Amino acid sequence: MSLLGAAAFGLAACGGGAEEPEEEVVEAPPLADPCPDRVQDMRGSEASFTCSCSAETAEAGTVWGAGPYSDDSAVCRAAMHAGLVGDEPANVTINFMPGRQSYSSTEANGVQTSEWGEWGGSFAFEGVELNEPEEEVAAVEACPDDASDLRGTEDPLTCSCGPDATMAGSVWGTDIYTDDSNICRAAVHAGVITTDGGDVTLTPEDGQENYAGSTANGVESRDYGAWSGSFAFESVEAGAGDE
Repeated sequence: MSLLGAAAFGLAACGGGAEEPEEEVVEAPPLADPCPDRVQDMRGSEASFTCSCSAETAEAGTVWGAGPYSDDSAVCRAAMHAGLVGDEPANVTINFMPGRQSYSSTEANGVQTSEWGEWGGSFAFEGVELNEPEEEVAAVEACPDDASDLRGTEDPLTCSCGPDATMAGSVWGTDIYTDDSNICRAAVHAGVITTDGGDVTLTPEDGQENYAGSTANGVESRDYGAWSGSFAFESVEAGAGDE
């Protein structure tokens, strides 16, 4: 073998011509559908829920709590508070939790949350440590058929509607209902729960000169004239349930 051939054989043996291994590229998971503004309508769900937030959607809305959050909090704003949303869109997974006796205010990741008292539903993000310890929540009693026994009182009532209770009963009015309207059926009409049921909070109201019926969320309410007692649900803006 010539000297030139021997040199070439030596270089090959030493691996001089071998290619370096390519770095493995880990692809980010595809983005889920955008998160809803709030998850109050999903209260009572046992399954986790994955959706996506962008930096733009995380810049708006109010948040109550420090994690868990009240279920009427702005979801993506809460996700930014939890450190899950930055400059790039990201998926977040929501776990639904019972309501709490109170929610504290805190500042994190440039988001200031607010405090609140008792509320019927909460949520937290999977993989994020809770800032507030879990608390025992007293069982909420089932709602009565109607609110006529509350007439003349001022204290709100928090009660629970099962799926069966949402399917039957008459309702008169929109946003403000006659106090002989079926509470759980009216709650579906108002949009505070679905036919899956859930906890609701209602407040007694004065009687009205008339009640306008409407169809909302699959429930038809009726018109009525003067009646001596009424009720309305907390966190429902006037006209929000109309179709």
